[in-house]
Amino acid sequence: MSTDSDTDLLSASLVLSPYREQIDQLNHILVDLLAKRMEICRGVARVKCANNIAMMQPQRVTSTLDQMKLLAPSRQLRPEYLAEIFNIIIEETCEEERRLMDAISNSKKEG
Repeated sequence: MSTDSDTDLLSASLVLSPYREQIDQLNHILVDLLAKRMEICRGVARVKCANNIAMMQPQRVTSTLDQMKLLAPSRQLRPEYLAEIFNIIIEETCEEERRLMDAISNSKKEG
């Protein structure tokens, strides 16, 4: 037996379904973009290692965060929101660069 709340939930689900599908598609695109960004950053780590460039580039981090915060208003986003997201992205990228550069350095020592 169906209740009014069951009908309301079904109705809400039907109305929201196209939006949820779009969000799901965008989530997949975001994950793909993050994976592509990380792969590029791995290339950067290899170049840094090959050219004795320090892993951490604080001015680049600051510049990236500043650029993202400047983009926020024109995209109807809060600058703090983008800063928080990009802080996480940059932190993970730095960790991956560090791991890769350490692995390259260790293989040079062993080889």
